[in-house]
Amino acid sequence: MESLFNTEMNKNLNEKEFEALLQEFKTDYNQTHFVRNPAFKEAADKLQGPLRQIFVEFLERSCTAEFSGFLLYKELGRRLKKTNPVVAEIFSLMSRTRPGMPGEFLNKGLSDFNLALDLGFLTKARKYTFFKPKFIFYATYLSEKIGYWRYITIYRHLKANPEFQVYPIFKYFENWCQDENRHGDFFSALLKAQPQFLNDWKAKLWSRFFCLSVYVTMYLNDCQRTAFYEGIGLNTKEFDMHVIIETNRTSARIFPAVLDVENPEFKRKLDRMVEINEKLIAVGESQDIPLVKNFKKIPLVAALVSEISGSVDFAEFEPRLVY
Repeated sequence: MESLFNTEMNKNLNEKEFEALLQEFKTDYNQTHFVRNPAFKEAADKLQGPLRQIFVEFLERSCTAEFSGFLLYKELGRRLKKTNPVVAEIFSLMSRTRPGMPGEFLNKGLSDFNLALDLGFLTKARKYTFFKPKFIFYATYLSEKIGYWRYITIYRHLKANPEFQVYPIFKYFENWCQDENRHGDFFSALLKAQPQFLNDWKAKLWSRFFCLSVYVTMYLNDCQRTAFYEGIGLNTKEFDMHVIIETNRTSARIFPAVLDVENPEFKRKLDRMVEINEKLIAVGESQDIPLVKNFKKIPLVAALVSEISGSVDFAEFEPRLVY
């Protein structure tokens, strides 16, 4: 990782661009935006029954995801401190914690439900898995951009349909998503500084692979939690497809190849994966002995792999720059 950001070894590093990004992160546009008020606790007290549990799960998942990103950025900032102080400082600023940051904001949200989340398990006795830098860049860029489209879509929907605004945290999603967008732009700059990650046939294969992995994972996970999206007035599958299409269009600006997610057959394949995944979950929750469960899972796993592999066919090797 360190060698990629050595300005003497890598002449593709655009130091002016990174300096500009650093100033933007230092400005910290959202430092005064995430301010709680009594409406949070009042709204939490009104949420009862299944909807209350759904929101608790949403807060827990979101908080864990934010903290995982904090750990990644903190580690990268530490490793690059001597090699490239500017890039290292950007990573450190992305990992900063203060009362107004989204992670802290989410944690405070759990207290509205009389709960506390111990995130120590993510740092205690942890095992590190090595990933090549390009994999981190592809995956994190997509994660940040898909996060932006998820947050801004929910924000716009609830602004237009305030009757579904059951908890105040959603009112902050417009500011929140801009942080995600800036993080994604930073990783876009990192990718451009490493043309070997973008300019050959392997780059096309890997960018398609990560697009597919991120889109399928989100779609399958969200379809297991339709109650959450229905609770705020959204159709889960329509929401996901909108997010996937917009993320794919954005990714086409930097990735050498993306998927043709606007082909109707792509969505049909996603829906078939949802059906197969539901059957796998049912087998896992059945009372059968483990051996029988494993035998029942084999054809289902094979069918899921087949659908995933077939989805790679929906590729555009020359991405369309939509806007």
